[in-house]
Amino acid sequence: MSQIEELRAFILIVETGSLTQAADRMGIAVSAVSRRLRDLEVRLGTALIQRSTRRLFLNETGQLFYQRAKSVLATLEDAEQEVKNAGGALSGGLRISAPLSFGIAHMSTAIAQFMHAHPDIHIELDLSDKRVDMIAEGFDLAIRIGNLSDSSLIAKKISSVSVLPAAAPSLISQWPQLNHPGDLAKMPALVYANDRSPHDWGYVGLDGKAGSLHITPRMSANNGDVLRDLAIAGLGIVSLPTFLHFEAINKGLLQPLFPEYRWSGFDIFVVYPKTTNLPKRTRVFVDFISGLYGKAPYWEAIEGVRLTG
Repeated sequence: MSQIEELRAFILIVETGSLTQAADRMGIAVSAVSRRLRDLEVRLGTALIQRSTRRLFLNETGQLFYQRAKSVLATLEDAEQEVKNAGGALSGGLRISAPLSFGIAHMSTAIAQFMHAHPDIHIELDLSDKRVDMIAEGFDLAIRIGNLSDSSLIAKKISSVSVLPAAAPSLISQWPQLNHPGDLAKMPALVYANDRSPHDWGYVGLDGKAGSLHITPRMSANNGDVLRDLAIAGLGIVSLPTFLHFEAINKGLLQPLFPEYRWSGFDIFVVYPKTTNLPKRTRVFVDFISGLYGKAPYWEAIEGVRLTG
């Protein structure tokens, strides 16, 4: 059995925490993965993984060996790619995770552009608002929006997005006395269920003082596209990132509410695991996506509205 295949099996067992999942990722039988781990431990003369009835976990020797094995395998794969593609072309696979709505609306064109430039790259794109475990699930990189908490990842800011409340003109016409953001609390509202505080919309007033609007939702959903479409139908006010509803606003389907106030906003990051040997294809994609949207992304271009992000 190839020592490289033993290393691959060992690394996948560690990262997935399961012989079965490692076998699925490698496309081989569980018995074959188990045999590769056993052969590796026999050749090294020591156990690397402790087994209990419920899970697998690394012992101290295994933890040290995992870091070195990961580095060796990454170096080997990078060297193979450079030799195979001496002309500068990239090859191999990229597993990318991205938020559902952002991915659908703003990543298709980006990925098409990247794949045209690098025809030997194949991409597996997972679109979900679920925060994936990049290491355990085998992702090379992820697009994330908002606060970052995982210190085991490297994060690079690629852009920003403002949040702006809006409603259909037909709904606004039914509420002529809208003089302050606090007046929005009287209106029917549609909220994004995955927000940490979906019932509280924060803002900064013209005098620089922070305030908060507490709303009672008529409906909540875990998808912003649905909320935008319901708002267009006149069913309630909605507070969304501009990348979701800037086109509806510019077409007059939605009207910004108190755009002179500064509402909340978020940064957008590309994140990837910390490693001394990041594959070249990952580095190139990170550089590509980092320069794509810019500091003033197109979704912030809303007529008559000055956004600060």
